[in-house]
Amino acid sequence: MYKKIILSILLMTFLAGCSFSLPQSTKNEKNTEEYVKAVWVTYYELSSFTQDKTEQEFKKQINKTFKELQSNGFNRVTVQVRPYADAFYKSKYFPVSAYCFKEQGNELIYDPLEIMTASAHKYNLSIEAWINPYRVSTSTDFSELSKDNKALEWKDTDKLIVCDSGIYFNPASDEVTQLISDGVREIVENYEVDSVCFDDYFYPDTDTAIDKASYSAYKKAGGEKQLADWRRDNVSNMIKTVYSTVKKVNENITFGISPASNAENDYASLYADVNKWCTEDGYIDYICPQIYFGFQNESQPFMKTTKSWIQMADCTLYVALPLYKAGKEDEFAGDRGINEFLDNNNIVSRQVIYLSKLSEVKGYYIFSYSSLKDNDETRNLYSAMQNSSQ
Repeated sequence: MYKKIILSILLMTFLAGCSFSLPQSTKNEKNTEEYVKAVWVTYYELSSFTQDKTEQEFKKQINKTFKELQSNGFNRVTVQVRPYADAFYKSKYFPVSAYCFKEQGNELIYDPLEIMTASAHKYNLSIEAWINPYRVSTSTDFSELSKDNKALEWKDTDKLIVCDSGIYFNPASDEVTQLISDGVREIVENYEVDSVCFDDYFYPDTDTAIDKASYSAYKKAGGEKQLADWRRDNVSNMIKTVYSTVKKVNENITFGISPASNAENDYASLYADVNKWCTEDGYIDYICPQIYFGFQNESQPFMKTTKSWIQMADCTLYVALPLYKAGKEDEFAGDRGINEFLDNNNIVSRQVIYLSKLSEVKGYYIFSYSSLKDNDETRNLYSAMQNSSQ
């Protein structure tokens, strides 16, 4: 008995001297720990890399570009790989983009997303697939669509909205939601992307006529919601479906939204309930409002607008910044702000420094790649990126 007591004491002493750590959750571990310094690469910027370029020329250009981005302080590239219901990658659901190889539906000569993914990781950049979920065309001419475009098959059905600004998939359609979800699933299954981003285009118009047939069918089936609430539910259902799809494939891949900066307008005019998405579980991992304003903007000054998003967001918050305005008149900024980007060459760099001091903000996105020019504004930006506290 005495020996057992002595052994027990010795064992307890040994255990007390050991440290044990339980395995931590790996959910989004790769993407949320690092302060994000991202740059948007638009479809028209990608087009300059692919049009009339061989695979080897494209690889050379992408490697050069991504290496430069990494050396200047970026750690994420967000590439627009599905701009108009067409793709910069091999897809079962969407034709090859017109901006990829000249004409929509052309042969995929090589796979830009596959090459960009490999190159990004080679230079220690995370890569994000940027998608516009509903937009089909800014033209209403269906003859401009390739014969394998789903929208052509759905012409004259309630799966599409056709209005002055173009052709869009109808958010009210379950088949549309499934198509968007399937399109995201094939990306996260087939490519080693680290994240997926939807931008700020949702319902294209507030006109009650654009989806009258769909709403009438909903009401006849017993639906009780007003039109605006019903539209918001349609979009939110799509967002939630996509989030679930991404997580079923790989929990470490993040899914986020980059909405316009005015949350009230998002809610009322685009039917995007960004408050719901960034405060309730199951919708998004991050929100990245496009705060494309200077400090002196009279309607949405940068600091005040950023603080309003901090107060609202209960998820990871990034901020998108307007390098594209550098050296230009800011037309809608009011008398105080109209010349701010003309008179100063450090607006975006000051914004980077400001954000780096806010613990609630976990990074920023620069719009966009082609704005990174050999000028003082860009040099000041790079300096701020290298020397700020993050």
